[in-house]
Amino acid sequence: MKYFIWAYNPKVVGIRPSQGISFVVPETKTEAYLELEINQIITVKGIDFQTVYPIFKQKQAEGEKIEDIFTLQEEIMDWVGVLKAIFVPGKTGVSDVLFKDKYYMRSVLKQEVTEPDFYELTENSTVESIHEGMVKPRRADSTKGISYFKAPLPLSSLKNQSGYLSDKDLLVESFVHYDRMFTVDGYTDFQGHSRFFSHEYNNKLSDFKKTGYFTLHTSSLYYQDQQLLQKLFALSQKALQALNVERDITPFHFEWFYSDKDQSFVFTEVGKRFGGAKIPKLVKQSFGVDLLEEYWKMQERRAEEIDWEQPLSPRVCSSSYVQLTNGKTMMESLEEKIPDLFTYEQNHPVGVQSQAAESIGQCH
Repeated sequence: MKYFIWAYNPKVVGIRPSQGISFVVPETKTEAYLELEINQIITVKGIDFQTVYPIFKQKQAEGEKIEDIFTLQEEIMDWVGVLKAIFVPGKTGVSDVLFKDKYYMRSVLKQEVTEPDFYELTENSTVESIHEGMVKPRRADSTKGISYFKAPLPLSSLKNQSGYLSDKDLLVESFVHYDRMFTVDGYTDFQGHSRFFSHEYNNKLSDFKKTGYFTLHTSSLYYQDQQLLQKLFALSQKALQALNVERDITPFHFEWFYSDKDQSFVFTEVGKRFGGAKIPKLVKQSFGVDLLEEYWKMQERRAEEIDWEQPLSPRVCSSSYVQLTNGKTMMESLEEKIPDLFTYEQNHPVGVQSQAAESIGQCH
């Protein structure tokens, strides 16, 4: 039996009734699973290591063969890897930690791809000569907790309440001046089955908190420079090979900075998950490929049911719009502001106060 750990609504990642996979979920989500006729669930009070560990300890004591323990939830990726290392024969869980911890990730990829200068920031570390950059939590998901600085580094404001820097929790990296930002999304099993798709941000993601929104769309490289697109895919493949030591079925969401002047890509981050902002839906609309459906078929060892012909060009260009509106009210539809090139879908009703998304996958 395989075990998938997930704290949120099953619809976010396309969970459906499955043979050979059991789902570890919060008690509060029971009804959402039963509505989808998913009965193979183990309910717990909360999704945390202390609560979930005894489940697998008991199954091990009962002599059950645990084939895999996995998740698509970025914030718990590291301790799910620990469970895998303890309870799944032949697996180490190392890649889950590499994908989760930005310092380990950058260190492993330093000889593989171009990336920003960086160093870990601890109470005993020497402040190095990065004159413009950012400080970010090493293991926080997405863009949480990032602060920008220009030299000198504001050490006093980074100390915690006890007066010390959180040991090995912070990463300092140089600021990258870039023209465009691309994603690479898909999955691979490193055995000949893979999907690679690219999207492009309309505005700089680093300005998200200032502007309150961002948009992304099917990458312009599909139309303008397929050779450059293949270079981007090749760089992503190279990084995946360095990080995925266990040869899992690995979903991925890469982000790359790009310079128009020298046509170069700089690696920024990769998550062992599918991209938010409805990226799987954009892929399905533009390429006719359902990444989530294929992913679950792969987990169920049903690769022969998938049409592996790789679309080289999108049939339509798709776009997604994400706005910071938690606790606020959207007073008007954006439909008339979106170019006719795109199909518009309003996921949140106009005039209704918004609520925080449970995960990045729920961002509209």
